[in-house]
Amino acid sequence: MFRFSEIDPDHLIKLLKAGKLDEDLDDLFSQFWDLSPRVQFEVVKYVKERSVSPSVGVLEETFKADHEDIRKFLNLPHREFFVPVVDPGGRGLLVRGLSVRGTQALITNQRHLLRSMEVIKSFLGEGFALFFDSDMEGESYMLPAAVSLYIERPPPDAVFTGRIDEKGNIYEVNGLPKKRKAAQNQGLRLVEPSRLSRLQDLKDWCDARAYHVPVFITNSLRGYEGELGSFYAGVRMEDVDLVLNHLEVINGIDRKDLVLRTGQLSPERAVWIKAVTDFYALLKRLERSLHGREIPHIGIKGPASLAFSLGSAYGSQKPFVFYHFQDSTYHPIEVKNVRFLKERVKSYEHIEAEILPGGDLLVIVLSMAHHDPESAVIEFTRDKNPTYLVLRHRRTGNLPPEEMVLTARECASKIQDMRSEKNYREFHFFFACPVPVAFMVGVAFGFYNDGYVYQYYGDRYEKVVSFRDIRNLREG
Repeated sequence: MFRFSEIDPDHLIKLLKAGKLDEDLDDLFSQFWDLSPRVQFEVVKYVKERSVSPSVGVLEETFKADHEDIRKFLNLPHREFFVPVVDPGGRGLLVRGLSVRGTQALITNQRHLLRSMEVIKSFLGEGFALFFDSDMEGESYMLPAAVSLYIERPPPDAVFTGRIDEKGNIYEVNGLPKKRKAAQNQGLRLVEPSRLSRLQDLKDWCDARAYHVPVFITNSLRGYEGELGSFYAGVRMEDVDLVLNHLEVINGIDRKDLVLRTGQLSPERAVWIKAVTDFYALLKRLERSLHGREIPHIGIKGPASLAFSLGSAYGSQKPFVFYHFQDSTYHPIEVKNVRFLKERVKSYEHIEAEILPGGDLLVIVLSMAHHDPESAVIEFTRDKNPTYLVLRHRRTGNLPPEEMVLTARECASKIQDMRSEKNYREFHFFFACPVPVAFMVGVAFGFYNDGYVYQYYGDRYEKVVSFRDIRNLREG
């Protein structure tokens, strides 16, 4: 029989991963306690990942566990995680861990930690297996191990350190600066234990079915704090400050990152595309950090043309809540099923459409504000001989927030009617309408057709966003 402990660890691990030791697994586990923690870890990881295993009886003898626990250890799913530590030389580093939940006994390659593992077991109400690729000291492994065992969707870019008690209360540990640096060196964040209270609170947040996240876009660069406070006061959440705190502490998303300040947008398209790009980048960051379960609560202080462009970039898959500022208050407009905005309607109860036939450019004017943009748009585009579609709301005065979803849906449906009747080469959008309507029409219209969005600058219209720009952003 080989003495595996006498083989160079790097060479032994290479043989293992190449499948050269599959027939020797019984012998490997018979000599398990002669191997270094690193090799022990790799052997266990190999068995879990490759679904090849030694004899159950050998594992029973190695880990002093009964037959049923060994079967569970072999067949239940495993998780991998990191534990930040400070080694005897004073260096911060990350130790790899592997966990399996669901056994009765405690199975580990760190038997000197069994006493503190019993605390975790008491909190979980069941046993588990824990393996590490280095000898561990102290109790700072307890929180990262418990997170791996207890939380289904921990933040993908974070590592934890801390001690817990039998009730799941979290306590701070030493060596945080060096552990923080070790995590940063691997492109990860250290979640500070001093900013966490209970493991149950951490689980409730990480494993939530949905995350309601406030996102505010403003054209103010100074003095926006009042606008933001008013928006947060109107956001339909139980505790906005708690949400913002969890996003910052657990997911590494600072509350200032949820506020996009565009400034007064100049006519240059690059300025507008940056605003759209920043918005889309934020959405993708939320999606990655929150496992695709985010529901943005969106407020926009800016022109309807920007709202339409952001809606076009948003896409038509995920629900959202949009807030309309009217009478000094933000009114929530909830869209649970985004596909609803794209559904065709048979009758138009909220809008009326005027069509002026022309060529294969379709100019679309949303005319639902106190000022009438139609004559200016026609004068601006007359030389292109376009077809005009003017969409007006049947009601005069301010459009009630509760009618905006249906209004946007009818606008989108009418545009789709026009699109199905004729193959238009380009679509050109002009806006004088509520910001939420523009955003929702943008969501429904998408970005697959060619054309432009226009903004009025005092005495002229300017092309500010092209659908090709948005398409490149979304597909690139």
